Amino acid sequence: MTPPDESLTATVPEARPGSAGAARRKVTGRLVAMDGLRFGAAAAVLLYHFTATSTVTSYWGADPVRAFPLLNEVTRYGWLGVELFFVISGFVILLSADGRGIAGFVASRVGRLFPAYWACIVLTVGLQQFWSGGRQTNLTETLVNLTMVQDLFDVTGVQVVFWTLLVELKFYLLVLAVLALGPLTRNRVLAFATIWPLAGWAAQELGAHWLADWLVPVYAPYFAVGMLLFLAYRDGFDLVTSTLLAGGLVLCVMRVLEAAGRASDLQGVPVDPVIAVMIMLASIVAVWASTLRGRNAPPRRVATVLGTVGALTYPVYLVHTQFGYAVIDVLAHETTRTVALFAAGALSLALAVAIHYGVERPTSTRLRKAVQAGLLRCSSALRSKGLMRAWDDVRT
Repeated sequence: MTPPDESLTATVPEARPGSAGAARRKVTGRLVAMDGLRFGAAAAVLLYHFTATSTVTSYWGADPVRAFPLLNEVTRYGWLGVELFFVISGFVILLSADGRGIAGFVASRVGRLFPAYWACIVLTVGLQQFWSGGRQTNLTETLVNLTMVQDLFDVTGVQVVFWTLLVELKFYLLVLAVLALGPLTRNRVLAFATIWPLAGWAAQELGAHWLADWLVPVYAPYFAVGMLLFLAYRDGFDLVTSTLLAGGLVLCVMRVLEAAGRASDLQGVPVDPVIAVMIMLASIVAVWASTLRGRNAPPRRVATVLGTVGALTYPVYLVHTQFGYAVIDVLAHETTRTVALFAAGALSLALAVAIHYGVERPTSTRLRKAVQAGLLRCSSALRSKGLMRAWDDVRT
């Protein structure tokens, strides 16, 4: 998933008349509607983990469908919040990378991803000292988790949702490869959004498991759709973009149909594939609608609220499983299930507030600037030795 950052505030300069980018429009302002959409996706994932997954059965003392018979009819589809996050990420990450060099992009991602992530690990390790349930990791496993690539070494993630961050990192590596070729031109974005999902599908079908693992074919179509929506937002829709977007939606539908079967098996309840597809398509439409520029900006209070919940999305997503499960485990037999559910959500939100205001805001910008300065110094050193000039010659 994509953490909230400055990438939702965009200023894209208008191109000179007659230039290759003449179709670009001036884009300014924060996409506050997308902030709210991201928090909604996080809430869907949270409720899915608390009231639908088989894991939570041992904490409630009953199957989720029996514990929450009405709510479960809806929350059993909450896993689609992750797919929505990937669509948003495809849009937001290109919006963030557009006009930035490699150093700026890497620094932006490090500054936004790691402070909250490290804070979540520290808090979770503290929880593990008092709660014997959930995921238990030893010192070595915890240290490997700090890298965010623990899944590459088959090390258990400290929190359930950490696997999605590696998917995001693989996407970032592909974005870096595109940035290494130069600016995010229309043709490069179109090629990226087309080749990646198809290459991943081909690797999967041909049994090239190592390549498929890096190209994440199961989730590539969602990122691709987000990238094409970014292109439409920046440059406007045209026949090629619209056609490729339609193709990307078809791939997304195919992936959701496959995932619905797996979700049914995982939860032990029927997950209607038609409903899952409708939710996914409605979510993509919502992402597109959140990028539309109307004449009137939302009221300041509304924009402030949406911006605040958008800022809390990433830490809520990171901390909610272990801490929520701990609250449910402790309270499920002491009070009503409804109270326990609200308490688990409230603690997740409170921790997110503490992480955002106590960790992210004081450190993210400093870390980003430090990383960017270090990368620029390395680049300067390489240029002085002629290595970067050689690469520039090859690229041009």
